[in-house]
Amino acid sequence: MTDLSDVTARLHRLGGDAPAPTDETVRRDLARGRGASRRRALRVGTAGLTLAAVAGVGTAIAVSADRTPAPAPSIAAPSTGTTTDGPAPGGVQLVAYTGEQQPGFVVAKVPAGFVLEGATAYNLNVARAEDHSGLDVFEDKLVVMLESQSVTGEPEGAPVKVGEHDGWLRTVEGGTQVLTYDDGEHRVVVQAWKSLGLSDEQVIEFAAGVTVTAEAQAGVG
Repeated sequence: MTDLSDVTARLHRLGGDAPAPTDETVRRDLARGRGASRRRALRVGTAGLTLAAVAGVGTAIAVSADRTPAPAPSIAAPSTGTTTDGPAPGGVQLVAYTGEQQPGFVVAKVPAGFVLEGATAYNLNVARAEDHSGLDVFEDKLVVMLESQSVTGEPEGAPVKVGEHDGWLRTVEGGTQVLTYDDGEHRVVVQAWKSLGLSDEQVIEFAAGVTVTAEAQAGVG
């Protein structure tokens, strides 16, 4: 650091005949010089901080741009109804039926998503809600009817129990399941189209929930 006496001596040597500056003049000149030096240092430091901040923002943007957005999680859709049996190989479940019943046959369970399409005096059709093919079409449906009066002899199929009643279950050409059982007053037939994907146990469980009413009639032929 420059001493005040050194500055005074230099001024004496350079000044010649000029009057020597006072100590107060020299002190003010030194104070102005130091102030200017501090202001320059402050500007340089502020500029460095600004550049560093800009560089930091640029880095953050670059890192963010390089990231690949994570895929949205898939949300699985909830099942409808209360399951009373495990899913069959095709994924169908039996649920309690709470809608309006049809004359001839009362049901306790239906496959999830199915409704009672309607009934005639001879059959009840259980179909998908969007199926309006008609009561004379049995394809892709569960159909309940009384065994034809023209049938004689014992039913064909493997012996099974439908609740407390004896039944016979067989699979006909095309894969359709046919369950025949005796409820004590009627010989009842349940036909489950293969495309429904019901297991044999589910067909039996459905049949165990069927009640025949006085409106049901057995066909002929």
